[in-house]
Amino acid sequence: MMPQQTVVSKVNESTIRVPFDTPEHAKIAFRVLSVDQEPRRNFVQKSLSLEDDVLVVHFIADQVKNLRTAITSFFECLLLCQDTIKLFGEQPQSQLNNNAGTQSSADST
Repeated sequence: MMPQQTVVSKVNESTIRVPFDTPEHAKIAFRVLSVDQEPRRNFVQKSLSLEDDVLVVHFIADQVKNLRTAITSFFECLLLCQDTIKLFGEQPQSQLNNNAGTQSSADST
């Protein structure tokens, strides 16, 4: 009689550390990216934390393919977030407030 083998399921994990130019930019990214939770059907857990100017993202998945999909999706969102910070993050808050709700004369009829 053969001894029974116990199947041990190992988790697949990945931690990504994303440095930003400033702690404020890291905080903006953290707030934006923490809203998007992984779909339940994906069987991936994602946690975000901040370490000064570094965004730390930790993934745990049941399968490697799910881990890869979650990381790919996260990087797509991260790139969009970084592009937005580059476009709007350098403007002083007072300048952003002054432009709110304005229209060009060509827009109004």
